[in-house]
Amino acid sequence: MQKVISYGPEAWKVLQGVFCVYKPFDMTISHLKKVLINNLTRDLNMLEPRPAVPYIVIEGNTADDLAVVKRENYADHPLAIGPRYQIQDLKLSFAIHLHKNISGVCLMGVNRGTKGTHAARTGRLIRSYSLEGRLGQATDTGFHNGKVVTKATYGHVNKSKIQKTLMHIQAGHQQSAIHFLGLDPQSQAAYEALSADGLVRPGEKSPPLIYSIKLTQFNPPDFTIEVACINENGEFLQHLVHKIGLQLKTNAVCTQMRCIRFGPWTLQHALLRKHWTLKHIIDNMSVCHPLVKNITPVSPSLQHVGNESLDNSIPR
Repeated sequence: MQKVISYGPEAWKVLQGVFCVYKPFDMTISHLKKVLINNLTRDLNMLEPRPAVPYIVIEGNTADDLAVVKRENYADHPLAIGPRYQIQDLKLSFAIHLHKNISGVCLMGVNRGTKGTHAARTGRLIRSYSLEGRLGQATDTGFHNGKVVTKATYGHVNKSKIQKTLMHIQAGHQQSAIHFLGLDPQSQAAYEALSADGLVRPGEKSPPLIYSIKLTQFNPPDFTIEVACINENGEFLQHLVHKIGLQLKTNAVCTQMRCIRFGPWTLQHALLRKHWTLKHIIDNMSVCHPLVKNITPVSPSLQHVGNESLDNSIPR
């Protein structure tokens, strides 16, 4: 049972950690930060504030006994200096810069919790996305809200052809992982690296790398794929859907991008917008704290990852 905090300074003291929110579609990270900071300062100022520091004066005749008197200090009164907690008092950071068109799991850190988001960012955690696409057209931005630039037929596309295309894309990125290792793709060392338990991920910044890509739904002209990758961005994911369309000898445009997993964080950990309040965020910090402690720093080059599951257990 979570403790109910009604005193402002006590709430400020525990507001130091990492929490997870569900970022809506069509919202930038900067706007997300602004909304969260405004909500937190609003809720902090609704709690019982600290009392004003009294004004101490010494009264009396110097020839007689002097008296120390406490008076109300208007220089420390909220009506004079404003609310106790203001926007500039809060420090907020994010672990990954999600594209405006991406919704889903977003890891945030507040005050000293910014160290946790830094650990998650430098830990090279694998992210999983659910991408929805539509066959038969292409836009100038790669997303469905862009200007349509070309159309094509898609009647020849079936489920097996999409799965075969996805297998080719995944195989190509497995070859990229071998190049990161600096191994000959035909060598025994390369075979052992690919067949070893766990995944191999780059320890430094690298081009986007796909570990797993699979078809989860096909209802022509719409399809849904699930991608587990690292060092990706919104433009890469949109181009990936477009690339799938080209390899299928048609066109495809991305209609939705949703982050469903960020390392150990899933949709079950993410707070909906109606829960972006001080109470829910503090409660969420207690859930996220052990997950942050279990982040393993990466080596300078590469590292095997065995604890980040890429199976069908990811919640929808």
